Amino acid sequence: MALTATKLGKKAGISKGALYHHFDNLDAVKYAAVDELISMFLAVAEPANFEDFESYLAVTGDTLYMTMQCEPYAMKAMYSFTTQALFDGQFRAAIQRFSQHGLTEYTRAIEYFYQGKIPQYQIDTAIRVVDAFFLGAGLQSYLSQGEDRFRQSWALFSQMLLTQLDEK
Repeated sequence: MALTATKLGKKAGISKGALYHHFDNLDAVKYAAVDELISMFLAVAEPANFEDFESYLAVTGDTLYMTMQCEPYAMKAMYSFTTQALFDGQFRAAIQRFSQHGLTEYTRAIEYFYQGKIPQYQIDTAIRVVDAFFLGAGLQSYLSQGEDRFRQSWALFSQMLLTQLDEK
């Protein structure tokens, strides 16, 4: 079903004219939507508020799980926009900013909790694994098997990540 200004206006409870008063075209509406979704997901947990990286991972996983429970349309829209990023440079730039922000925050947390006790290459490897989880396993478990499966996958992933970081 194609998105039209008439359908969108009806869903939003505004006229087509009002929609075009605020946006030049439907693509501008989509770009505004992806930016709004991204800002919703950018809240980060401050590492200093946690005893260790394990508790940090538990809270960030629970936060994502709760977002999936409370904002299922937002999660599905985010994954949809991620797919559109394959074909649209503006979506790609937005999703790249979002992804980089998340990876930067996980890097910051690892550096905070491990404070020079592990080499940079190990942190870099851990961040690549985090990225792969969200792009692959997280998406697959969420879409194919539901939010509870995602929670189980996150717990298993967290333990694997902790094991990798704690190896000397």
